[in-house]
Amino acid sequence: MPLRVIIDAREFVPGRTTGIGRVLCGIAGALVDNGTADRMVLAVQHPEGVPSSLKEKLNVRIVKVSGAFPIAEAQLALLAKNRQDLFLSPYPKLPFWGLRARAVHIIHDVFYLTSPGCRKGYRSAFDRLRLKRALGRADLTWYDSYVSMEETRIVAGHCGRHPKMRYPAIEDKFSPAARTDDVRVLQRYGLAPGYILVTGNGRPHKNLGVLLEGSSAMMRPLVFVGVAENRRRIWQKSFPHSPAAWVARIDEEDLPAVMRKAFCLAQPSIAEGYGYPPLEAMACGTPAVVSDIPVLQETTGGRALFANPHDPRSWVEAFETLEEPDTHQRFAAEGLLRVKPLKGKQAWGAYLQDLTPFTDVVNSPG
Repeated sequence: MPLRVIIDAREFVPGRTTGIGRVLCGIAGALVDNGTADRMVLAVQHPEGVPSSLKEKLNVRIVKVSGAFPIAEAQLALLAKNRQDLFLSPYPKLPFWGLRARAVHIIHDVFYLTSPGCRKGYRSAFDRLRLKRALGRADLTWYDSYVSMEETRIVAGHCGRHPKMRYPAIEDKFSPAARTDDVRVLQRYGLAPGYILVTGNGRPHKNLGVLLEGSSAMMRPLVFVGVAENRRRIWQKSFPHSPAAWVARIDEEDLPAVMRKAFCLAQPSIAEGYGYPPLEAMACGTPAVVSDIPVLQETTGGRALFANPHDPRSWVEAFETLEEPDTHQRFAAEGLLRVKPLKGKQAWGAYLQDLTPFTDVVNSPG
């Protein structure tokens, strides 16, 4: 018997797709497409932000919940109590009270508790409490990387009752096959092929400063995509002489073309839970240069170039290394090999297998 599933889908917002949003969309779609879920409720704050691929599914219902914390918590718990088999959260938390359904949650990272700039005081203590409660309550905890699993063990003292490490899938649209409108896509954003691409929200842990500081010495233009205006102003004020270009937002369907036409993608983060952009770029046949930190070593499988996240010259040298055509081609080919098992809907299969015990309980007598 398929499951009746409710998902905390507040990550879906109009005009912006986060890494967590990608994971959420992929898992939700896989659950419906393979019949694991015959009824699904998406609890959202912004119904217009739900991906069209999910809106079009007949057995998916969208329910709006409040933006106020205590009201949303009560609404989520009430929805999960109403004849649901499974509550799924894409966050390292679950409703704080009243949750009766079996529960699965995902821990992408815990650097919101461990990074130097994380929240302090009562809010940090509350977030830590929520994490520990969720780990003790969840019937299954998914992790995006072994690094995140180990960091959670250090922060919370354990990894949950049933922890599983699963690498999220990459959509098939991220492909090296050029499309006829790729050039027009670039023209739409004022870009010419051959730039160094950086995507992300521009928060402090994205560490854009190491690239901005070295940008004047780079042989190619540096392009930042997806940084909110308020954060862009902060970075530009700190590095007023950088020649970098900024594109506030790129349509989700245009992103593969923007990645295909890049010389390389750079991710200078000092902390990540998974790192979608390098893998999506590699799937497009574009080499990635990433920070030499454990989580990006793990998720890229060593198939990227690594640079010191605290040394601008290290990044300039990595980009110069890629200027050698054979080297560029070699890293492009190795990147494609790395992402091959992560491509497409079939890559969500391990997640679905993890949920088999839940369907067995539904099917069991009584």
